[in-house]
Amino acid sequence: MLSWFQRYSKVVVALIRGRLQPQQSFKKNLPAATKPGLAEQKPAAKTLSPATANDLEREIRLGRKFSMAEALGREGGSFMKGESTIPRPLRAKHIINQFITQHLRDPSSALSTTLQTWTSNDIRVSKQLDTPLIALAQILESLLGEAVTFSEFSRQVAIAQSHITGDRPYFQAPGSEPHPNADYTHQTIQTELLELLATLEAR
Repeated sequence: MLSWFQRYSKVVVALIRGRLQPQQSFKKNLPAATKPGLAEQKPAAKTLSPATANDLEREIRLGRKFSMAEALGREGGSFMKGESTIPRPLRAKHIINQFITQHLRDPSSALSTTLQTWTSNDIRVSKQLDTPLIALAQILESLLGEAVTFSEFSRQVAIAQSHITGDRPYFQAPGSEPHPNADYTHQTIQTELLELLATLEAR
């Protein structure tokens, strides 16, 4: 005599193979259409792909427990494998980050990571998803042309550098001399951003 798990497994295998449809035993209890001329619309039965079905059936026969949510999740994953389109916001962010990584001279990476984070939060990128490097050029121009914005950006760079080295951040006030131990000063940050902007404009 088959155990309850073996009987359950046979039912699940049948569901995977498309021989049964969920809730088919309840169809006879459904009310017929009440309006004249309306025929009962039967939705097409959805079956799993052969590859997904074979994998799940093999695991069932080995005694592994699984849920139907997992089966649908696997099917969804195999469906997404056919997708080649990257979401535009993600693509724009990738283009900007790749350009910064390739063209910004920054051995410790504190400046580049801060700039990548800064651009990801700038609304100009979301408004120019098809031309993200133009948005990057506009962001660099605002950093170099606005003293308050540049000061805050430099402060974020100092914080990022302190996370890397473990030292306290060395902040530089506008118009003051940098700390002797500071790895990034207003002058060095400005120079690197100007060179990155020049590289963008030369493209």
